[in-house]
Amino acid sequence: MPITTTLNIDDLQKKVVGAARLTLKDDALAIKSSYWIERANAGMDDTYNSPKLPGVTAFGLSEGVDMTTETIVDSNVPVSATETGVSCEFTKKMLRTINAAEFQREVGKAMASAINVKQDQDFAILIDGYGNIVGLDGSSAVIGSLSAALAQLRANSEPVNEAMMGDVSCIIHPYGWHDISQALFPTGSGDSHAPNTPTPASIAERTFGRYGPAGVYFGTPIKMSTNLVTSGTNVRAGVFHRKSGLIYEFMPVDMEIDDSDKSMRSVELDMVIDYGQVEILDGHGREWDFDIVAPTT
Repeated sequence: MPITTTLNIDDLQKKVVGAARLTLKDDALAIKSSYWIERANAGMDDTYNSPKLPGVTAFGLSEGVDMTTETIVDSNVPVSATETGVSCEFTKKMLRTINAAEFQREVGKAMASAINVKQDQDFAILIDGYGNIVGLDGSSAVIGSLSAALAQLRANSEPVNEAMMGDVSCIIHPYGWHDISQALFPTGSGDSHAPNTPTPASIAERTFGRYGPAGVYFGTPIKMSTNLVTSGTNVRAGVFHRKSGLIYEFMPVDMEIDDSDKSMRSVELDMVIDYGQVEILDGHGREWDFDIVAPTT
């Protein structure tokens, strides 16, 4: 539909679209910000083809004997983008009976939040898809499962070397964080996994002064999300390298303001984004299973 101009459009652009953009930063999405993101340029198709190279083996050599050669053939991993959107409508009369400026800001935030939640829920499917699992359904999250996942990533047939460990993240449910945070020292930082000396006052101030609990376990950031896949009272958290999965963002978030339906005397806001996701390397990720029964102590 065409975008027309009214006395409300200037306010809507500034208050609704502006507020939405402030909530659509990548760092607001725990799962999305942990994966490899490929963004489309002009002329690219809505299906992205990612090459996947096989491993190469080195052999010992003998003087005067020809080297063994390997033929490199890559396999293609396609990912297709599909549209996700949210639409809201409110009447112009209603805008005159309330604090319109504040209401419009809240609408923008709510729409952006809806897109954020839908994206992270979609990307959580990648975590649920890893073929190797640590932890156990019906049990509380334990720090040993995180340690085991990191050890497995280093030692499996598709190893994550030390240089790559900086791109490994842990995504955990808040109830799982409650379970493991009690094993970290100082609480909320995870710089060490068992107390050695009393916590200095400066450490406590820095820890509790952060926005929400956050952890770093031997260099691996722990991020919380309530958008993970669940199964009954259990959750599919994960520990994985950034390039174990790919997010293809074909079309960034776009918002249109439409008041062309004059008989309705209303304004419609439409927000759309076009993206897709695919697993690239299963060996570079571990699903972490545990229960998410609400803690009481």
